[in-house]
Amino acid sequence: LRNEEFMVYYQPKVTLKNYRLNGAEALCRWKHNGEMVLPYRFIPVLEQSNMICELDFYMLEHVCRDLKRWRDEGRELVKISVNLSRVHLGDMDLVEHVLEIVDRYGIPHSYIELELTETTTDVDFRELKQIVIAFRMQGFSVAVDDFGVGYSSLNLIREMPWKVLKIDKSFLPEGNEEQDEDEQKRVMLKHIIGMAQNLGLECIAEGVETAEQVTILKENNCYHAQGYLFDKPLPVAEFEIRLDGLKNV
Repeated sequence: LRNEEFMVYYQPKVTLKNYRLNGAEALCRWKHNGEMVLPYRFIPVLEQSNMICELDFYMLEHVCRDLKRWRDEGRELVKISVNLSRVHLGDMDLVEHVLEIVDRYGIPHSYIELELTETTTDVDFRELKQIVIAFRMQGFSVAVDDFGVGYSSLNLIREMPWKVLKIDKSFLPEGNEEQDEDEQKRVMLKHIIGMAQNLGLECIAEGVETAEQVTILKENNCYHAQGYLFDKPLPVAEFEIRLDGLKNV
């Protein structure tokens, strides 16, 4: 953190109606001693203490720096989502901490989306609900990430005023499964999307890797996606090329 070795990579999000860039998720990469260290090797270690909170605020600040620079350079901005660890949810000053960073750079709140993982089963729902409501009142979009991975999905959806539901890639048919498993995924995906939309939530599928998955999403009226089919997480310079392309669409 002191040496700013952590780097922000941006994975584009697209709308499936025209395949146009409409956002990105900020993901952390660590370049240490010339080696690129992937998150699975260091995030679990940081989550054992409050150090993960410092990393999340570091990532948010670097995203805000990039957004400010892009705006100053005349680039078209898109909404950037930033992950917040469940470790934050014991901090009742969390909203103020986020506001201090975002407002310091003068970033309109509508350009920041905060992603909270669905597996927050060890958190008091009332506390979590207060935080989500407070973020929404400040104009931030709030997403429940990895929907379907944990054990309290329906309670989280029923209790919380989310704006966005991110469907975990495990619900997307992969094309190489047994017929029964493939059909089961299709049925569950259809009803998850339908439930989310009936509740007024935006729906985005993550981990999209095949054209067949895009077809299935479109058939079920889910028109937002991210995944390797469109782009891997990109370093800042490469993502800026995608931003520049918005002016030519």
